[in-house]
Amino acid sequence: MQRLAGNPGSVFVSRRLVRAAISAAVAMAAVLFVVFPGYAAGTRTIDIEIRQGKVVGERSARVSRGDVVILRWRSDQPLELHLHGYDLKTMVNPGKPAEMKVQARASGRFPVEKHGQAGVGGHGHAPLFHLEVYPD
Repeated sequence: MQRLAGNPGSVFVSRRLVRAAISAAVAMAAVLFVVFPGYAAGTRTIDIEIRQGKVVGERSARVSRGDVVILRWRSDQPLELHLHGYDLKTMVNPGKPAEMKVQARASGRFPVEKHGQAGVGGHGHAPLFHLEVYPD
């Protein structure tokens, strides 16, 4: 047995009891990790190519909430891209990939649009791509 620090009337605690409390806390953390799997972050990189203002190939990607997502963009012309819902922007230039790193915390379907191209600014463009974040 070990006497806890503090006033002279402090309680005696056995090392076995302390170990049991620590084991219980670790077990509880493991249970919470299994019960809420959507927050077990994985990292996923998605390569997206844009030619003549349009995405080549898949125009959407599905990920799970909690994932870290890297959208790696390539384009044959300069573009400013905006991921709505997460309010992320990036500039893509020819021959130089650009990345958007997203911590997928909100579930839903989020469009990526091009902005500010050839004197045209603001919203209203058709989405180039959608990031779909699923709850688990």
